[in-house]
Amino acid sequence: MTAYFKWECREFFTNRKNLAIYLLLLFFSLFYWIQIDNNYQAIETVSKEKLQASVDTKDDFLANVNLEGETHPDTLGAVALFTPLVENEHAQLNALEKKDYRELAKIRSEWYYFGTDFSPLYFKDGNIYASEEGFYERMATSHKLLGYSEGKREIDLSLINEKTAAHALVRALNYLLPVMFIILGLVFSMDMIAKDRGHKSLLKGMPLSDGKKIMVKFLVASLGVFVSLIPLSVGFIGIGLSNGFGRLNIPIPVSYYKEHMPLITDLMFKNIHLGTYLLQAFILITLLVAVAICINLILGIWIKNAYFLLILTVSLPFLELLYNRFGYGDIHTITYFPTSYVRVGDVLTGHKGFFWADVNLNFQSGVMTVSVCLLVLVIILALHSRFKKLL
Repeated sequence: MTAYFKWECREFFTNRKNLAIYLLLLFFSLFYWIQIDNNYQAIETVSKEKLQASVDTKDDFLANVNLEGETHPDTLGAVALFTPLVENEHAQLNALEKKDYRELAKIRSEWYYFGTDFSPLYFKDGNIYASEEGFYERMATSHKLLGYSEGKREIDLSLINEKTAAHALVRALNYLLPVMFIILGLVFSMDMIAKDRGHKSLLKGMPLSDGKKIMVKFLVASLGVFVSLIPLSVGFIGIGLSNGFGRLNIPIPVSYYKEHMPLITDLMFKNIHLGTYLLQAFILITLLVAVAICINLILGIWIKNAYFLLILTVSLPFLELLYNRFGYGDIHTITYFPTSYVRVGDVLTGHKGFFWADVNLNFQSGVMTVSVCLLVLVIILALHSRFKKLL
């Protein structure tokens, strides 16, 4: 079995298709660092210029507003809101001047509870769910900033404005990296069985059962996916050298519902450490990749053309787009669909549960659902390898 594993590894890592994929991943990693991340600007950021402009506008309004005689209720409401808001924003500016970022995080977290208008950036590209997304992001940001202020280690503006490599990794884990790893699992395993049909005489001389051969192919394809972390890490290192790497105890806000009904008034937040978040993401992505590889190996026993097999399976990570609508989980049981967990980061932070109004969509349900799916596929694969010859 060891000799067969070495042979499969040699075949895999000398395959021109696989080498080309690793090279493309390296270029993509560099492009992500230089072009995408460098131009990324979080909607909820702290800027001295924006704060000063906001303070000047509100101060001018409060200084010139006429409250004599009958006054429109909206004007009275603006005066009542702007007075404490200006005080808070002045405190933010003072904290920025002193570079007291811990105090800035605390004051800024309180700023979100004054009920200021959403940033117009939430409405870009015709986002029909801008109000819901704006509400969620502001609540999450407030809770995250409170976590910064309560921490013991020093913080800086790059942490508050999510410019570090750790924050770039968190953003990529929302959707991009999970889909990429699943597709890599499909691409790397698409010709695992088909190529053996060209080495019949060699493989028949190896005293291995078809079940063990399948297991080796699964391990080699999984190893290939994990090796892809090497070229992808180049961009992460570049972002870290430019903006700082961050640290494993960065607070990640996670939402959940207080009761068993998806009421927006029952939405709660808690912070978990980045290290915990990354561990959960690793577990869930590993299970999803394993499911993708198993599906390819099962179909590969019956379908001889590797490229037709890839065309057939490459749509799997995108099936959740068929029901990706706000509130869909409140009336449909999507908790037990493995495809509901492809957006790994969004699932772990609770954002997807909020979007779909599904109180049960979380890390625990994801591990259970995908694990059961994987177990069923392994049983099918074992039966296939027992009753259907590979060659």
